[in-house]
Amino acid sequence: MVNSLCLTLLTCVPLLWLVRESAGMPDPARRDLLMREEASRQTGGLLALTAAEQKLDANLHRFKEQEMAATLFLPALHFFKAKPLIEKSAIYRLLQKMPKGAALHIHSSSLVSAEWLVKNVTYRPHCYICFTWDNSVRFLFSTLQPFPRWDCFYWQLLESLRARIGDNAGFDSSLIQHLTLFTENPDGEYPNQDVVWEKFEKAFIAAAGLITHAPVLRDYIYQGLEELHRDNVMYLELRSGLSRTYELDGTIHDKIWTLKLFQEVTSKFKQNYPEFFGARIIISVHRALSVSEVKAAVTEAIQLKKDFPDVVAGFDMARLSLVVHSLTMLYQLATSCHNVIWFVGRQGE
Repeated sequence: MVNSLCLTLLTCVPLLWLVRESAGMPDPARRDLLMREEASRQTGGLLALTAAEQKLDANLHRFKEQEMAATLFLPALHFFKAKPLIEKSAIYRLLQKMPKGAALHIHSSSLVSAEWLVKNVTYRPHCYICFTWDNSVRFLFSTLQPFPRWDCFYWQLLESLRARIGDNAGFDSSLIQHLTLFTENPDGEYPNQDVVWEKFEKAFIAAAGLITHAPVLRDYIYQGLEELHRDNVMYLELRSGLSRTYELDGTIHDKIWTLKLFQEVTSKFKQNYPEFFGARIIISVHRALSVSEVKAAVTEAIQLKKDFPDVVAGFDMARLSLVVHSLTMLYQLATSCHNVIWFVGRQGE
């Protein structure tokens, strides 16, 4: 019995040592060395932090641990409920001050905060509003009361409407709700994706009458760059369909005029903020266009890229189903223009 036990120990102990060395029981020191080697291969892994950077890293780590240990864990909340709390957090305020590279593929209709549109643009003279039958709004700048149309039967001058209501704060809050998805009860108001998408499109349509007014568009682009700069974003690529803009007298401007305006405003902003790298436009088309319309849009983009090489960054194909039909046009643009970037969106964007 004793001999058998000794024989077992003599056989198993070396085997256990061998298993530890070669299989599932790595040496902790070797494992730690492997982890450090892997971390060194990450971006910035070989950089040696200064004393100030180490202090910042320690503070950021401490802030993160505090938020993870908090009773109310913000990532677990609906974004509408978490957003005001996130904006007050120490991590958010710290990250907001840190420099960023670029904001890419920003939609032109959402470049600026809804608060600025309501509290600045809607207070300008000659701004009319109409409440639609499907619980949305439309805006239009005009010297005279606009004519009724299928979705808007009665236009009211906002200045006069606000005077009658007498509660600017409450009225402005209601307008902001028309221009955003925000609600106090997101689960109840948005039971499915279709409802969210419908409200999403209504918000963009409502804002269009404000943004496409030529004097507003100039201020809108500059304001958008300022808001990004406050967050230390140093470069912008703006996705835009280059919608036609209008003047108070009814004059309509084309896409070339809009590109020139964008170029002018961006140049002025860079003069005021030399550290800002610049901004460019990604031309886009609506996903509902036919193949022939998309081909025409690509042809137009070719020419606009040639005319504005420093402004046009690329063309956004919003429907994957149209890519195959437009390969010839894409090849033509790729071979005729240098440094063109193509952006192919997901189905449904």
